[in-house]
Amino acid sequence: MEEFIEHIMAMNEPKLLFILCGIFIFTDVLTGYLKAFKTKKINSSISRDGYLKKVSWLIALIFGFVIDYLVGTQLFLIGTAVVCVITEGISVYENLGELGVSLPFTKYFEKVKDNSEII
Repeated sequence: MEEFIEHIMAMNEPKLLFILCGIFIFTDVLTGYLKAFKTKKINSSISRDGYLKKVSWLIALIFGFVIDYLVGTQLFLIGTAVVCVITEGISVYENLGELGVSLPFTKYFEKVKDNSEII
């Protein structure tokens, strides 16, 4: 995981970060729809909330880019991209698990999800 974050932080081209986040966001939407079709839980309210979250990610990325441009760093865009990729990646992983794809760390995410419901 640390290596993955280091690779993202090494990307200093904003276009690459936007593309990477876009791929993860698109994959999350796609696997989310597949899961909804499989479980027959297609719901426009859930879909709308999901799209609002995705648009919010794009706004956060643009905001990070603008701050970095004004300040002369690349800290905010890279930080936002790392959080976006990790968050969307976990969501894709969970969706794939619920679609029946056998994944090695599924039990870990179930434990994390169970613990977060307690809090």
